Amino acid sequence: MPDRIIVEVDPELLELVPDFIAHKRNDLVTILDAVSRRDFAAIMRIAHRLKGEGASYGFDAISTTGRSLEAATASRDTGGITTLVRELLGYLDRVEIVESAAATVLH
Repeated sequence: MPDRIIVEVDPELLELVPDFIAHKRNDLVTILDAVSRRDFAAIMRIAHRLKGEGASYGFDAISTTGRSLEAATASRDTGGITTLVRELLGYLDRVEIVESAAATVLH
């Protein structure tokens, strides 16, 4: 099994994270489908959403990839888009969610 990536999540968001991750996986599958149709508008919408939502849940890597996807989409780089999506899917496969100790102390 590949190395796990530990992500600390605010306890108030902890139970929302599994659905969030499932939705991000669906978004990535949708992007791959949109690449095959060259639907750059759909890819850009999802990339923008990824950029905004990732950090809100404590997943900076999702936001960073969203920014990179926006750039790749703007240049219509289908190979780059596909690579970024596959990398993010790999990240989601490896991520392990733990409750943020700092947030627990503050609550």
